Amino acid sequence: MGKLKKIIEILKLKWLRETSLTILLIAIIIGVFIAINIGVEALNPTDIDLTKEKLYTLTETSKNEIAKLPEEDKITMYLFDYPESSSVVDLAKQYTKVNPNITVEVVASSERQDLANLYGIEPEYNYVLIMCGDKHKLYSRYDFSSYNSLGDTVDITEQRFTNGIISVSSNGETIPVYILTGHGEYTTDTQLMTLKTYLELENYEIKNLDLLVEEKIPENAQGLIIASPQTDITEVERDKIKDYINNGGNILWMNDSFSSEKEMPNLQSILDLYGARINQDGIVLEQDPSRIILQSPNLIIPTIEYSEITEDIAQDGAVIILNSGSLSFADDDKLTELGVTKTEILSTSDQAFYRKDLSIATMEPTEDEEVGTQVAGAILEKTLEEDKTSKLVVYANNLFASDYPINTGSSGGTLAINLYNNSDLMINSVSYITGNEDKITIRKNIDNTYYTATKMQDIIVRTIIFGVPLVIILAGIVVWIHRRRKK
Repeated sequence: MGKLKKIIEILKLKWLRETSLTILLIAIIIGVFIAINIGVEALNPTDIDLTKEKLYTLTETSKNEIAKLPEEDKITMYLFDYPESSSVVDLAKQYTKVNPNITVEVVASSERQDLANLYGIEPEYNYVLIMCGDKHKLYSRYDFSSYNSLGDTVDITEQRFTNGIISVSSNGETIPVYILTGHGEYTTDTQLMTLKTYLELENYEIKNLDLLVEEKIPENAQGLIIASPQTDITEVERDKIKDYINNGGNILWMNDSFSSEKEMPNLQSILDLYGARINQDGIVLEQDPSRIILQSPNLIIPTIEYSEITEDIAQDGAVIILNSGSLSFADDDKLTELGVTKTEILSTSDQAFYRKDLSIATMEPTEDEEVGTQVAGAILEKTLEEDKTSKLVVYANNLFASDYPINTGSSGGTLAINLYNNSDLMINSVSYITGNEDKITIRKNIDNTYYTATKMQDIIVRTIIFGVPLVIILAGIVVWIHRRRKK
């Protein structure tokens, strides 16, 4: 009994009562904090976007377009290997609030191995797969930023998401592109199988075209691909292609060296309309060691000039050309006469040279081989009428876009089209000739803004950041000491 009284007396102590109340108050505060967080998580509110460019907020343009989608479309956005706290996840979830038929699933690639295997999704590389029925759109994290003409970084995540959702919906359409056949060209059933797969992921429909069978290039053709013909076309085919060009048709032309026929006058007559020639009687060799891979002077990392095709890879990306020929062009006066504007997009260093005799064993140029910059890719835009143009994207190389195997040593091998940004360059080239640019353009500048205050402003800011907290701490210490002395 005496012990019990002693315990009661202790509980009556003032300091213990106050401590108990403090602990209880802290527990209540923690509980309220947890409850608020659970409630907020359940409500899933949109984060407050304080960025100047509103990087993490859907624009009215996106909201209006997404709200128009057919009610029967059920669209799923799979975000592979993104953390839940990612701004990309937050942006994706905003689409579900605009249209309840859109759902977002944040998954690990290992959890959805079926989708990962089907669409070539690599672990931990952050992919976004948008699906609706049998239509789909796939983006990697590198697809969500680009550069403007000044070299500034721009965020295009919302642009990609909005256009991707539209393209897989019932409102989206496939884009017919024809590839010339009948002359020993590369085909989508052999050398260009992977390219075809990539293009189909972008909602292109690739069709073979035999101009000896077809009366003309179909009117629905959004672009024509010519891929390394080994023999010349006939005059009948030539005239059909020229009619296509004169009606504003656009061409992607890729050509490897050493075709079966050395002279192809009918094919050359088409290139003459643009003032271009593909030199295919030799290959380009690079002497600058920083511009080659696998110690092979024929595997070249060319300079990428800024253009509509290369805008998202020109600054930080790279492509590899393999056993490339070179391009030559008419002089400026002739190009002006033809109404052609030329933009060179791939070129070697000024230490490269063009070799015709491949029996020469040395990797250094001989006296007959001229050293200098070689152009491997260009855009040629021909004005036909005041409001009509024809575009030619031409590469003096085709292997770089093909399924040609590349031995990368101990790590195994890969396909030429999968080296660096080769596939991106091809997709961008087809997008350019078909005019298949994102229908909705939403670009947000994300370049860093640096602190450039005056000396006086800098003193004031530093005083607020460091001085004020220090004064508060010192004042607290003084008050504490003063109260102790009063006791």
